[in-house]
Order: sequence, then C-alpha cells, then structure tokens
Amino acid sequence: MEIVIPKSLWPRQFGDWTSAWDAVAESEALRVVLPAGAFVAPCIVAPLAAVIASRASRSLTTSFRIEDATSDAFRYLQRSDFFRALDVAVDEPFERHEAPSLVALRRILDTRVARELATDLGDFLEGQLGEKSTSVLRFARFVFEELGANIVQHSRATATGFGLAQAYPTRSRFQFAFADAGVGFLASLQENPELGGRLHEDGEALQIALEPRVSKQGPGNIGSGLSLLRDFTDRLEGDLLIASGEALLHRRTIGSGARANSVSRIAPWKGAWLCVDAPLPDA
Repeated sequence: MEIVIPKSLWPRQFGDWTSAWDAVAESEALRVVLPAGAFVAPCIVAPLAAVIASRASRSLTTSFRIEDATSDAFRYLQRSDFFRALDVAVDEPFERHEAPSLVALRRILDTRVARELATDLGDFLEGQLGEKSTSVLRFARFVFEELGANIVQHSRATATGFGLAQAYPTRSRFQFAFADAGVGFLASLQENPELGGRLHEDGEALQIALEPRVSKQGPGNIGSGLSLLRDFTDRLEGDLLIASGEALLHRRTIGSGARANSVSRIAPWKGAWLCVDAPLPDA
C-alpha cells in the first residue's frame, strides 16, 4: 500500500494526516510517497518518524518513493536528518553546512539524549530570540528537557520518540515538535491513582495534562513539563497543538488577547504529539 504526503501539510491539518495514516498504518509493506512540489513542516516530520519507527519495531516494512530528488522537501528531510534518524540510507548530492535555523531530528532513546536535544533546542532558540530574552530562554531549556524526559519515562516506546525544530525568518515564526508512538496521555494518566478512576476520554486527558502538578504517579512526582509548555507558549502568544488517541487540542490566542483551548476529534494517533508554532518576538 501507499500513503502520499500532502503537498502542503501544516500543524493545524494534523487531523487530516492521522485519518490518512490510520487507513494504512498496519499494512505489512508500506510505501511513503513524497510528491514533487511538496512542503513538509517540522511539526509533521516528528510524527512521521515516530510511526515509521513504530512499524520497524513490529517488523513492518516501510519504503520511500521520491518523485523529485531535487525538490526542497526531499532536501529538507535530508538536512533535518530524517533518514539518518531512521537508519535509512539515501544519497545526499550536496555538501552539509551548519544551519542556525534548524535543530535536526533526533531519536530520544534515553535521558542523556533528552538533555542533549534540550541543549541544542535552547541554543537554537537563543540564536532566534537573542540574549534580550534571557528569562524566556531559561524557561525554554527546562521545558525542552522535560518534554524529552516524558518520552523516556512515560511513552513505553522510547525508540519511537523524536524531536526537532525549525525557524522561518521570512515568516517571522519558528516551530518545534516532539512525537512518539507510545501509550498516549490517557493510558499514562490512568496510572495516576487520583485520576485513573475518572479519566475515560482522550480530550479530557489532554486538558488535565496541561494543569500543574499532574503526572501518572500522582502528587509524589510532580509533572511540570506540559504545564510549563503551556505557559511558555502563552508567553510567546504561539499556537500549541497536542494530539493523543482520538483528540487534538489546540491552544491559541482568541479575542482581546485571551488564551483558550479547543479540542476536536481525530482519527486515532497512537502516541503523543506536541507542536509549538510561535512568532519570533520583535521580528
């Protein structure tokens, strides 16, 4: 079977992607098609890597068909280390250079890698925001490490966890994303003795996960990463999108500068996906 990556796929269209993927996810042999003229946003690269890694862990094969090997989308997947992170060999007919606007895709296998990725993401954000945003940067570095550690500690599928970031100076915005194909928020939070008996829906689990001091272990183990991610995104007035199970939460600015969550139903995403799409301050 084949799945074709849409020519334009942005974070708010994630539900369209999960619907297409759900139809082919368990195919014994799957081909991912990158059409000519496609654009691939970093917030989509991370979950694509997660589901392919999940397939590999279950001995399901995934191949690629690239319609235009000179396309910007294919070059972006190469430069963002998409194929390297998945141990897929592809020719790179270009010379690599350090890209200050990119943090390449990394598989988060343990807390050491989570810390390294957090450092790289913090350095990336400092390069975009500048030293005048010192308090935001301190905040961000801690959030990044917490998000990576969450994959290691809670997903039960560490080999499917990935993170990356990309800045778009011409759009005055940046994105970063984390994704895994693990148990998801609902199953994880149901292990919390204070929540397990009353949590039954994915959307409810996403809402509760953003509250302070919530984790699967209960109050003895404070889960601060997601609530701080919410606060970090609010501070930048960016879009925060989180998907797990059959729910997609979108937190954004509404009228008069207020922030609000909306939750929609999507085809199942087996794991957790977090994406931030935010403006570059003073850009």
